[in-house]
Amino acid sequence: MGRDYPGRELTAGQGGVLGIALPPLLVAMRPFQWPKNGLVFAAFIFSAGDAWSPSSPEEWWPKLWRTAALFGLWCLAASAVYLLNDIRDRAADQVHPRKRHRPIASGAVSVRSARTTAMVLIAVALPLGFLLHVVTGAILAGYTVVMILYSFGLKEVPIIDVLILVGGVIARAVAGGAAIDVDISPWLYVCSGFGAFFLAISKRWAEYRQLGPEAALHRPALAQYQGEALGQLLTISAATAILAYALYSIESVNVPRNGSMALTVPFAAFGVFRYLLLLNGNRRDDAPDQIVFTDPQIVLAVIGFVVTAMVVMVVNR
Repeated sequence: MGRDYPGRELTAGQGGVLGIALPPLLVAMRPFQWPKNGLVFAAFIFSAGDAWSPSSPEEWWPKLWRTAALFGLWCLAASAVYLLNDIRDRAADQVHPRKRHRPIASGAVSVRSARTTAMVLIAVALPLGFLLHVVTGAILAGYTVVMILYSFGLKEVPIIDVLILVGGVIARAVAGGAAIDVDISPWLYVCSGFGAFFLAISKRWAEYRQLGPEAALHRPALAQYQGEALGQLLTISAATAILAYALYSIESVNVPRNGSMALTVPFAAFGVFRYLLLLNGNRRDDAPDQIVFTDPQIVLAVIGFVVTAMVVMVVNR
């Protein structure tokens, strides 16, 4: 069965990176999902000009390497969860039009190898997380436990499944702040939470649209979701995410009082609108989160957002 696995021919959207083929075990760890862990850098980015100055390497370098280390550890923990999730879902994935090509479902990676790798990744990530910072380690450990519970049952409970994913996103932001001893505005939690809810609902909506009445056979929680309701939640969450960030850019005590952080709002709004456009267009798959990491226009919007935010913080120090 392993010979039929197309993993060595996968592209960025299916398991490769920039068209480069990856080994099946690495594909199973889902490296294309790692960029979402970049949220741990939020505290570092938004503390520019306050907790550190670009002109003082002795200020920003310790914070940068600690944040980068946390990013790496989070990728390891998340990959372990993906492996355990795919072990549990391998039977359902085998009858799914796209997920049947996943390494574990296809047989390219054995259950034993996947389980052993997951345990090793957890054994490395969690202790090092506590060495980085006790609070950071606790958050990473809590995230790992909750996500394993999610994979083994909680994802079958509607709404709760989405809220757990939202909690995972917020946990990244909180851990990033703890790693460098920087306080994060509650507004960032609100923005990241609504943004995560938007992305999670978009995935549920895409799955329902692609699989139709058979969606519940793949994901039981979809039996209690309806297409119209998911469409409404998608629209509401997109509008709320943009509004929450716009208010944050003006009202938060951690941003310049002259309102200059609002210059980043167009980048955020463009990213959301572009994502919705692609989601409703020809991207007829159930992995819409990959759009964020593969669409050049969205990637440029993210880069523009980060650069503008840092310039605003430094200039208004």
